[in-house]
Amino acid sequence: MTDKTFAFVITIVAALLASLVSFAAFADTPTVINYPDGSTYTLKNGEEVFVHPSNMYVKQEYTNTGNILFSKRVPWPKRDYVEPEATDADGLTPGSPEWCETYVPFQNGYTFTDGIWQRSCQG
Repeated sequence: MTDKTFAFVITIVAALLASLVSFAAFADTPTVINYPDGSTYTLKNGEEVFVHPSNMYVKQEYTNTGNILFSKRVPWPKRDYVEPEATDADGLTPGSPEWCETYVPFQNGYTFTDGIWQRSCQG
């Protein structure tokens, strides 16, 4: 085998290994479904869910009786994250006296807004 052939074979093997490693990195990445209302759901390994914006039906035919049955598919109801509901503090300037009176801190753990509340409202 010549030096050029050897270098070509090594290059091809390195390219194959690099593609396998990059594929393996993306194969473990979870699938996240983002819903129009801002909520999300992260699929677990091997999990299959049905998500569709309108009604969908499954058709089952029974050949021995000739009956056809349509059953409604139920969209996946679970969510990982749900957008927080609007509060009285929405629309007010963070740190203002009105905002300090209505804001409830630490509802979602510690957030940047909680930091504003600590600096501006705890006096």
